[in-house]
Amino acid sequence: MTPEGSFVVEFFGEGKTDIGEEDASTRPMQGVVPILVHALCGKPGRMIAKRTPMLQLQERGLARKVRFAKRLARRRKSAAAVFVVDTEGDLRVLKAKKADLEQGRNAESPDFPMAVGVAQPCIEAWLLADASAIRRAFDMPAAPGVPAEPEKCPAPCQNQKDNPKTILARIVGLKRRLSAEENWRIAAAMNDMGIVRTRCPASFAPLADEVEARIRPLFSKSG
Repeated sequence: MTPEGSFVVEFFGEGKTDIGEEDASTRPMQGVVPILVHALCGKPGRMIAKRTPMLQLQERGLARKVRFAKRLARRRKSAAAVFVVDTEGDLRVLKAKKADLEQGRNAESPDFPMAVGVAQPCIEAWLLADASAIRRAFDMPAAPGVPAEPEKCPAPCQNQKDNPKTILARIVGLKRRLSAEENWRIAAAMNDMGIVRTRCPASFAPLADEVEARIRPLFSKSG
C-alpha cells in the first residue's frame, strides 16, 4: 500500500540496472534512473518509485510503447511517469529514439506528467560522468580517471572490451562487470547533477530538463 501523501512515479526501462527490481514499488533507492530522477527532484521524501520493464509493454514500436506506458501509469493512478531507453551507440539513433519517445508521450493524455530520455550509449555512461561518486561508492583512496566525454564511448554491442560497462569495472578494480546493485551505489553517491549534465550533454541533460520541468513541480509543495 502506498503511504498516504506520497506521489508514485512509474519508471519504464530496459532492465534491473536501469530501473530496479521488476514491479517493485519502493522509495527510489534502486535503479539508476529512479535514483537520479529523485536527485533531480530535490530528493523529496514523498516519492515512491514503481517499475515496469519495457518488455512487459504489449505494443510494437517505441512510440506505441510509450503511449501504452503513459496510459497504464494513469490507469494505475500514479502521479507521473519516466521512460528511458539506451541508444546502443549511435547519436543518429539517439535523435530518432527521442523523437519516437516524444511522439508517444505527446499523443496520450497531454496533462499527465511524463519525462522521456535516451541514454548514450547506455546508462553506465552517466555513472562515468562523476569520478567523485565512483570514489565514494567504492571507498577508493582517490577519484579514478574517467573519460572526459562518456557519451562518446562505444556501446557494448560495438566494443565488448572498451565500453562504459567494462570501463567502470576496470577503474574500480573488478574483473567482471558491476552488478546492478553496485551501479545503484554509484548513482546514490552522485550529488552534483550539474557534472552529469556537462559531461553527458546529448542524453542526460535533455532528460534532466524534462524531469525538472515535468516531474519536480509535483513535489514543490511537499519537500
